[in-house]
Amino acid sequence: MTSRRGRLGIAAAAILTAPVVVGVGYAVAGALGLVGPGASGRPSLDRTFLVLSESAVIEGTLWILWVAAASTLLAGVASMGIAVALRGTGRLDGLGRALAVLPLPVPHLVAAVAGLLVLGQSGFFARLAFQAGLIDGPSGMPALVYDPLGIGLIVALVWKEIPFLSLVAFSVLGTRGDALERTARGLGASGRDVLFRVTLPILWRGMLPAAVAVFTFVAGSYEAAVILAPSDPLPLPLLTWERFVDAGLDRRGDAYVLALLGLWIAALAVVAHEVVRAKLPSLEGAHQ
Repeated sequence: MTSRRGRLGIAAAAILTAPVVVGVGYAVAGALGLVGPGASGRPSLDRTFLVLSESAVIEGTLWILWVAAASTLLAGVASMGIAVALRGTGRLDGLGRALAVLPLPVPHLVAAVAGLLVLGQSGFFARLAFQAGLIDGPSGMPALVYDPLGIGLIVALVWKEIPFLSLVAFSVLGTRGDALERTARGLGASGRDVLFRVTLPILWRGMLPAAVAVFTFVAGSYEAAVILAPSDPLPLPLLTWERFVDAGLDRRGDAYVLALLGLWIAALAVVAHEVVRAKLPSLEGAHQ
């Protein structure tokens, strides 16, 4: 029975991973010039080196990494604060937790459009500032959309990711935090010590996998970036799509290289998480 379940599990896993393996394999072949428009049939890394050395690719990659890191960090810190603030069992705490996760089903595309309507130079905030006499017109509103720093995109992504990370934070504290906090208080720890030595370490370690998932998603997300990101530098996901739909079919191979670059970014984030997780026991020992 056990072996049969094992075989079924392997078969199910193979079915799920097969499209990914096929897609990655085709992208590798396209990047090497083995398939696709303009393929020579002979493997070569010339295109890969050429694409990865382009200033537009380097700038677009660094820009999306900045946005992903900033939005993940801000959303994570906000989610931890919300989880700590809503630890009680009263009605207001329950209502607060429900409101915190309420935007969870909102699609990222909708969040980006909302960000455009609220943060744009003719958006809701600009109109409020104009009515209050703070600005003379749309040009007086700071550029928060299509800006080089990606402030508008970061704000929209933080608002969208806080519900997911808050839900994870609530679960982490509910399943791991109570017993350790009670033990720390029983040993004479102050409320401040419990917060900084028990609660927050439990939170960030328990939320780390979810934070990595958010980072990798944002780094490869197209929907929000296409609405709120600038055209210079062009973020990596938009640059990948631009190369893929370029009228010159010989540039299709560039898109395969960029897609694989995005895959490598996600893989490195997962590897970094595994390295940190492997070192956590020694970090715990150092705190004792």
